[in-house]
Order: sequence, then C-alpha cells, then structure tokens
Amino acid sequence: MPTATLKPVKRAARGHNGFCGPAALSIIAGVDTAEAAAVIRRVSRKRSVMGTSNGELIKSLNLLGFRVSSAAKLNPLQPKSNPTLSAWLKSGERDGTSLYLIVARNHWQVVQGRRYCCGQTGEIVSLSDKRVKGRARVTSVYRVEHERKVALADVLPAKPKRDTSADGVRAKAKRLAGRYGIEIEVDRRSPDNIQVIVWGPEWAEGVDIEAVDPFCGDHYAADWHDALERVEEYAKVIDANPELVA
Repeated sequence: MPTATLKPVKRAARGHNGFCGPAALSIIAGVDTAEAAAVIRRVSRKRSVMGTSNGELIKSLNLLGFRVSSAAKLNPLQPKSNPTLSAWLKSGERDGTSLYLIVARNHWQVVQGRRYCCGQTGEIVSLSDKRVKGRARVTSVYRVEHERKVALADVLPAKPKRDTSADGVRAKAKRLAGRYGIEIEVDRRSPDNIQVIVWGPEWAEGVDIEAVDPFCGDHYAADWHDALERVEEYAKVIDANPELVA
C-alpha cells in the first residue's frame, strides 16, 4: 500500500478554515482548508466546522481514499496516564516512513519521520521546532496509508446549475446583509461552481470572535438558502448584542 506523504497546510484563497481538523485533512490529502471543511461537513452534517471528532476526521480520510488504523494503545479518558508527545515519538512504536495522525491536548497534528505539521505551524517543520508542543499528553495515534486515488469531485457533489427560483432568496439575503453590515462574497470558480461566502459583521475590538460568531472559521454557505439562514442568524446576534459590533 502506498505511503501517505506529509504536506504543508494548503490555505484556501477564500473561505479559509483556520481550525486544526481541516488543517490535518489538508496536510494529509493535499486539499485546501475550505475543501477539507466541506468534506468534514458532508461526514458530520454540521453547518460549520470548528472542533472535529476522531470519527469525523477518520471518515473524511476514508472518503478521500486513505486507510486509517490505530497505532498506539492509549486511554483517551485518562490523558495523564498517557505519554507526552515527545515520549511517544521516542518510544520506538513508530517507524521512520509511515505518516501518523496524532491527537495531543485536543489538537490534531501530523508526523512523518522527523517532519511535523499542524494547523498552527502551517508549514512543515522539524520535530525540534519550538512550536511542537512536546509536553502535551497524547490521546490518540493513527497510522495513515494511501489506499486509492479519489477525485475530490467524486466526494463533494457538484453544485447544481443556477436555479432562477433562488433569485428572491438571494436578493433577500443581500438586502438583509446590507442592513446589518454583513459581507456576502461570491466566489465564481466556474460557471457551474459558484460558492457563496458569508463573512459576518465587523466585530468590536476585544470581542472573543469564537464565542460570539456562530460560523467562526467556516463561512462557506451550501447555497443561497443557507446563505440567507446564516445572515438571519448573524442578525439575531447583532439585535441581541449590538455592543459586539464595531
């Protein structure tokens, strides 16, 4: 079975997802973070991707043609009984060629040989890099192998051609967005692949965006109907807490 290869995080030009689950999928599969989040959304059926469970990431990798198997006996419920990342890497339980997907301190990271990458580093670095949190307790380790080649288009359903019945929904979404200072961006990748991105309002200085933004880190809408629902959700937050907006 072909060895999976470590890659740097591929940031989406638009709609970049900054959370570590999509970053790990990008590192392994080579897709950008927006595409990775879309795959995870298909598996999880969530409207936005922030935290990603082990099962969701494994199923996403399976969809993209990767085989994932447990590579360590650990207790996820009692992390203090597990080795630190540094201790596990030195334990001899891994080989120098396989690619390992690791959870330590609730953070996804990928290791191959002496090379390391995660959503925080973005780039491939050495295991000796100071950004590698060697003292973090490991809760899960998986060996990842490239089982078969899968086209992303076979995993994510193609966007349907424009539905003129959605014109009213689009217009309503834009009107409401303009009223509340919410930005809607249209990413025209091709005539048949138009992505709608709802960015939300400009938050006031000092606001914990992750706490108040219902779609923080994942702003791609499935279609104009979803875009309208997202704008309406933002409007509710602004109406309830106007002091949060700049």
